[in-house]
Amino acid sequence: MFQPRKNILDMNTLKFDLVKADQLERAIELELDGYPAEEAASFESFRLRRSQAPELFFGAFKLKQGSSPDACSSNINFELIAYICGTRSSASHLTHSSMTQHVPDGSSVCIHSVCVSKEYRRQGVALALLTEYVRRLKLQRRISVQDDSETKLEIERILLITHEELIPLYAKAGFELVGESSVKHGERVWYEMMLNLS
Repeated sequence: MFQPRKNILDMNTLKFDLVKADQLERAIELELDGYPAEEAASFESFRLRRSQAPELFFGAFKLKQGSSPDACSSNINFELIAYICGTRSSASHLTHSSMTQHVPDGSSVCIHSVCVSKEYRRQGVALALLTEYVRRLKLQRRISVQDDSETKLEIERILLITHEELIPLYAKAGFELVGESSVKHGERVWYEMMLNLS
């Protein structure tokens, strides 16, 4: 029997922004709720990623119930319902090593997590968040290419690993399947995907 969704999301109530330090607890709640214990990152890993690459820790925020759309400029009227976090690497493929360190001028962005609150899954939030994340990285890349005084290397690609059932989601966002990943994290097989920005 068909069961209607309890929380149908109005995508017009979403805003995309960087995840602030005081929002990490909510992000780790989403992580622990979205991944099996052997795959979930620790709070310490979250703090480290955010301190090293805050520009790569990005969220989807929903206007809180009862808040006026006129109050959109205030962050207190929004709750974090999804996030993406990443770091940079000089490697062109994901390895265990490239996922455990941050290389500030690395040419690859390594996405560690894409996580959506259970109540808002399968409503387009992950795809919208990925699309905005990629758009901003492309914009950042264009700005760094145009700014000759910038010595930081530009981002050439975005890498991630995923389980087989999520490959179609990432393909919709423009990622291409590279193949089975050498990364072992938990018991299941991971697949590497890549989106070239050049």
